[in-house]
Amino acid sequence: NLLTSHKASLSSSGIGADFSSLPLKPDHISRPCWTCPDGCIYLEAFHELYTSAYDFLVAIAEPVARPEFVHEYKVTPFSLYAAVATNIDTESIIRVLQRLSKNELPSSVSNFIRECTKRYGKAKLVLKQNKFYVESEHPSVLRELLRD
Repeated sequence: NLLTSHKASLSSSGIGADFSSLPLKPDHISRPCWTCPDGCIYLEAFHELYTSAYDFLVAIAEPVARPEFVHEYKVTPFSLYAAVATNIDTESIIRVLQRLSKNELPSSVSNFIRECTKRYGKAKLVLKQNKFYVESEHPSVLRELLRD
């Protein structure tokens, strides 16, 4: 689970996570971010692509810390919901994150993004004549809601 994997990845000293085993892409210097298996993203504030990467990251992740040189963001279910609500589709999130990352996008991150966003925006609550109705263009979503 992405939300608990960070605890499992703590170093033996307990000081922090060790992601030094993540393989870098050959052109990693031209990319501004590290994407870790626990959903943390570190952005180099001094990188020439900082502004573009920053605009993307604030749309899909929550800021955690923003010291002078390296900013930390975290992909969460809430941040992904906000991204999808602003019409950023799942595969675009994954594709751009892959493009910005110095390392290969961990499968745990892409799986988490897909899992969190697969149902977002598929149904809506509508008020008609003082009654609430659930509407959806996806019959399978309505069947699933009726089961719950």
